[in-house]
Amino acid sequence: MPFKTPNKTSEYIRSILPCEKDDALRAITDYADKHILPVLLPETAAFLRQAVTILKPNKILEIGTSIGYSGHIILGACKGHLYTIEADEKSADVAENFFCKSGYEDRVTLIRGDSNEVIPLMSGEFDFIFMDGPKTRYVEYLPYLRKLMAERSAILCDNVLFNGMVSGENDTPKKKATIVVALDKFLKTLMADESLITSVLPVGDGVSFSITR
Repeated sequence: MPFKTPNKTSEYIRSILPCEKDDALRAITDYADKHILPVLLPETAAFLRQAVTILKPNKILEIGTSIGYSGHIILGACKGHLYTIEADEKSADVAENFFCKSGYEDRVTLIRGDSNEVIPLMSGEFDFIFMDGPKTRYVEYLPYLRKLMAERSAILCDNVLFNGMVSGENDTPKKKATIVVALDKFLKTLMADESLITSVLPVGDGVSFSITR
């Protein structure tokens, strides 16, 4: 269930996207609709699928499993192993059930815990990182994630424009101000990192896509 209010451009893009043929993804979307849970916007899902298909990562880190929708996109687009972090036990249970039903249980390591605590303790190298966790933490996670990125790797982050609030296109309610300030700092930090080549794209709710030089 996408939460961002679509404009005419995004409505058009969604109208020309092919219908989802994956039974598991349709089942996850139905569950999300029934329980009023957000999943990736269709155009963001398409971009994620394309990026993973091109890069063919062997080892992937996902921050924010939710109920497993983006994880299914990733696993369906490559043959790699997904390490995915989720703090909410109920969401993790639902995601695990969907992964098992899809036959992905041997290709997924579901890490149950707060990403604030898990990420600083992680080691190893990842070919691809997808970040869709707590937005105020993106900039705090970045130094840790850079250390986890392999020599030739990429990181894709979702919701970085936050419904137009980060750019100032839409007004920011006071209760969202902290998120907007944090995302602005994150994007500027990302762009200033000369070891990365970064693009910020108005796909869905905004994505940043960075590759190592």
